Amino acid sequence: MSECPNCGARVDGSAAPCPSCAGPPDAPTRAHSSAETTSERAARPAPGAVLAGRYRIVEWLGRGGMGEVFRAEDLSLRQTVALKLLPARLARAPRALERVREEVRVARRVSHPNVCRVHDLGEADAQPFISMEYVDGEDLAALLRRVGRLAGGRALEIARELCAGLAAAHACGVIHRDLKPANVMVDRRGRVRITDFGLARLGEDSTAAAEFAGTPAYMAPEQLAGTGATVGSDLYALGLVLYELFTGQRASAVASVPELLRLRRETPIVPPRELVPELDPAVERAILSCLRVRSDERPESALAVLAELSGGDRLTAALAAGQTPSASAVAAAPVLGALSPLAAWACLFAVLTVLAVSVDRVGPLGILGRVRPAIPPAALVVKAEEAMRALADGITCPTTLRVSTMTVPLCVPPGRALRCRGAPKPLPSGV
Repeated sequence: MSECPNCGARVDGSAAPCPSCAGPPDAPTRAHSSAETTSERAARPAPGAVLAGRYRIVEWLGRGGMGEVFRAEDLSLRQTVALKLLPARLARAPRALERVREEVRVARRVSHPNVCRVHDLGEADAQPFISMEYVDGEDLAALLRRVGRLAGGRALEIARELCAGLAAAHACGVIHRDLKPANVMVDRRGRVRITDFGLARLGEDSTAAAEFAGTPAYMAPEQLAGTGATVGSDLYALGLVLYELFTGQRASAVASVPELLRLRRETPIVPPRELVPELDPAVERAILSCLRVRSDERPESALAVLAELSGGDRLTAALAAGQTPSASAVAAAPVLGALSPLAAWACLFAVLTVLAVSVDRVGPLGILGRVRPAIPPAALVVKAEEAMRALADGITCPTTLRVSTMTVPLCVPPGRALRCRGAPKPLPSGV
């Protein structure tokens, strides 16, 4: 038995490709003796072990082509993280160490809700590791194996988030080069994260452009031919993932690299609606446009695929990808809830009619013009006179008090004087 050089799955020693990723049988293998495998397992950190004095291992999550992944607790920040450790044999290889550094450098350029965040690069006992966001869920490959084809609405939601994350990576100049269901995590809330940028490269990195890297079952024809990966290659892989997502089947059978290349170029893809008749035609168009043999005939970006999945609305697609929409996208966006001209004029006429009636009934001063004191000043004067007369016996009034513009007699009963509590206070001006 040996291990697939691409996905780490156990395969037999025959010339058949890997049953998990269709890895080529003639590629360099990672076959080891049982003693070496046992040694690696013995060197694996046990739950409770603390790495670099900061990360406490909680459990082993799995392994891939570039290392093993653990769930750990960050003791400093009190957060759950994922740690990706290189195997001890790779930790001694300078090229492997440089690949890890490159993965961190590239992955940290991308910040998007649908891309797994990479925190930092560390080392424990001469073994490098990457700390990254922990996603509590399962990868899309395991989800599809468990439930089969997803329902239309759920699959569409995953597809849109996958396109948004890939568009964000491309906007930062990052080419993933290994997009496949196993590298797409779906958390317990259903949110998608693109993971594993171990083979990712920057678009301007011409030295790695022609490198044969990735999972052959999800490679574009130009990658299989050895001409290198581009944004169009990621879009082809995106089409293969979407095909599997909406149909529950792979677009092509597992085969060797030469056979896969022949199938890509010569055998037409079975239209998804032949497998799922109720599939939205727009979704089928988006998938098949990504799976065109020629790279220049595929969509211009993952954003365009997202727009196709969003009913052609490029504005919604740009916002979902976290990008500032262009002026042309804003102008071309559909206007939702717009009134017809006839309905708009009718509403305007109704508003003007209501305003006219209100002015006619309320008066030119509006509602404020209707506000009046509860009792007019003249009535207050009359009430004051009545109160004063009630205190008098009809004798002459030697004292008068000027109220506003009127002089009011103050009638004081015999033997009584007009008294004020406290010091006398001058009357206000005009009183």
